[in-house]
Amino acid sequence: MSRPNTLLLLTSLLFLTLSVIINNILTADASKMMNQLLILAGLVAGCIMVLKNAYSYEYIKYSFSMSFIVIASLIYLFIILLIDAYGYPLSIAGFLAPLIGVGVSGYIVDKIRESKKRTTLIGKGRITLARRIRNTINQLDATMWFFMVFGLAYLVLFMIVPIFFVLLYSFTPPAGGEWWSNFYNVLRTRSYVNLEPIDKSWWKLIEMPSGEKLLVLKGVDYGPVVNSLVIASIVTVFATILGVIVAYVLARYKFPGHMLLRILALIPLFNTPFINAYVVKLIWGPDGPVSALINALFGYKLMIQGLAGVIAAQIVTFFPIVYLNAYNSFINIDPSTEEQAENLGAKGFRLFRTVTLPLALPGIAAGSILVFVFSLEDLGAPIVFNAQSLMSYKIFMGIRSATGIIAPEIAALGIILLLITLVSFLAIRNYVSVRSYAMISRGGRFNPRIRRPGVLGLIIVYLAIFPIVLFAMLPQVGVVLISLGILKPYPGATGIELSIPDNIFIYISKVLSDPSIYRYLVNTLVYAGISVILAVFLATAVGYSVSRLKIKWLANILDALSTSPLAIPGLVLALGYYYFFYMLAEALSPIIPGALTYLMPGSLSFAVWFVFIIAFSVRRLPYVVRSVFAGFQQVHENLEEAAMNLGASRFKVVFGVILPFIIGYILSGALLGFIYMATEVSTSVTFGGMNSDQAPLTYYMAQNIAGAAGQGPMLVAAMGTILIFIQLIVVVIVVYVFKQRYAFIGV
Repeated sequence: MSRPNTLLLLTSLLFLTLSVIINNILTADASKMMNQLLILAGLVAGCIMVLKNAYSYEYIKYSFSMSFIVIASLIYLFIILLIDAYGYPLSIAGFLAPLIGVGVSGYIVDKIRESKKRTTLIGKGRITLARRIRNTINQLDATMWFFMVFGLAYLVLFMIVPIFFVLLYSFTPPAGGEWWSNFYNVLRTRSYVNLEPIDKSWWKLIEMPSGEKLLVLKGVDYGPVVNSLVIASIVTVFATILGVIVAYVLARYKFPGHMLLRILALIPLFNTPFINAYVVKLIWGPDGPVSALINALFGYKLMIQGLAGVIAAQIVTFFPIVYLNAYNSFINIDPSTEEQAENLGAKGFRLFRTVTLPLALPGIAAGSILVFVFSLEDLGAPIVFNAQSLMSYKIFMGIRSATGIIAPEIAALGIILLLITLVSFLAIRNYVSVRSYAMISRGGRFNPRIRRPGVLGLIIVYLAIFPIVLFAMLPQVGVVLISLGILKPYPGATGIELSIPDNIFIYISKVLSDPSIYRYLVNTLVYAGISVILAVFLATAVGYSVSRLKIKWLANILDALSTSPLAIPGLVLALGYYYFFYMLAEALSPIIPGALTYLMPGSLSFAVWFVFIIAFSVRRLPYVVRSVFAGFQQVHENLEEAAMNLGASRFKVVFGVILPFIIGYILSGALLGFIYMATEVSTSVTFGGMNSDQAPLTYYMAQNIAGAAGQGPMLVAAMGTILIFIQLIVVVIVVYVFKQRYAFIGV
């Protein structure tokens, strides 16, 4: 270990030792205050080490592991201080404080030096503000003005303004309270943060009357805020590990069954809200295959419920997100970089750790942060496993149970959820951007480093990788089998039953023929269709503006606004739309007769269809705009300049010259956006109950997953099967017709 790293480690150990001593000799309140001061001292110590050149920031900046640890530590410290943690969690923060101080101060100093260099290089050639304004005006003709204004106005009105209303209401104090009372209740009371629960056991062993033993995994309830963070962290870690392993094996090795494994690995991507978590509940239930295996090995059955069930369902649901992003990163790595590292002696795991993994980091980080955000906002698994002590469930119930304006405390909880996701999203994005991933060539996709595994490698592939992928696809397989009546959703006396009924399409036929059911499917197709048209036009305006504007700051704003819905939890937007339409109805009621009737959330004639169209077009815009933007990048500006020199207006150039060239990108983005809109959950289940006749199918799935006179799981599974079929058609068209890659968007 080098001297600077040794110095930093010794400093961290010193602060950890002091923190443990403080915890043992002082009262809880006194130790918390002293530990917070100790953390501050640790941050200052780290800053001093950088300023006095006792530790070089280069050790962190150019180290894959150290830079990642700093980012993770910074997020951990932010969360610990946010929830006012105490005891050993605070001691760990004290241990990490010097490292965080080194990383943050070194980053700031590095940015200041870069800024000074840029200022020196610009020198006297600096462009005045007046000239910048003139250059901006010269670039913006009528079409560019329309594209820019429309894109900004739509995103600001239907994304920024609703979030602003959530923020505004979060500061509305309760009777006799202060402006910060709602945040204090969310972050400091035992109803939301309970670090000393009465039951600290995450499992219990029950002996049944029959003599059988049942091991129940349930998790520990630390309150909605901590529970959500713990679950999201666990899910992200396991999903990332599984996704990277599967992606690396498929990207680097060729073996019998390789193509089959690639196809099977895509099956978990098919989104079937609620029913996939229901199948996970069956698989991990006392009559499921996992319980049967545990019983054969250890003599007791297994069942997961509550928070533990949410973790299991989310891991198998979200790990393919990391897999797809990591796989694309691995196959894009320039083979020469790994070959050069091998020539210098790096082989095996060292080659993977020092060269391959750092180069694939952008894709892996993108997938991981998406998993973290999706886990925090997920509603399907919490509803199925009745895990009510989660932030997402609390916000969901706050909207569903509101009779007038939603309680400001729920708004404060939404802001906390948004703050956590944005901090994590921006931290990971900045971590990726601060490092260099440039390669001499991009030959990995055309000349990948694929080799055949040895005997040990084949054993690992067939006995570990294949079972992981097969187990991950069981929920989708179970959905199809339940919809066909082959898999019985209610275990009988002998456990899970499999049998082929006389009419395997009875439930699918009922979904497509019963007017009380298929109207939800029709509503979804109509809303998603209209939303896609809006999203395509918006994506065209934003994508063209971003790709053609020479005004960097303006293009960056548009780009950030169009991709930010990825980092904004859907439940926060749902909260924002509730406040937005509530305020809009009150403002317009004196002017427009009937405004309270059609625009007031909760009224009998509330036009909830309008909310769904807006929400779908905004929430799923990133999937469309990235595809359209990629198309604009493929068309050289000289082509449109030539057309404009011949007298064509910019409007005619965009819609008559460029769009025909990129129609494949537009249609593929529209199709991907369509399937994500059709499976949207947050807005659908919260607003669907306000006017069920206009609700989409995900609302029906949430309401009937355990109802409908015992047929609920079968009918919901039939809807899930229809969704799988639609998604399969879209994937085939996108990949084989438009030759686009089916993948999630990165950070």
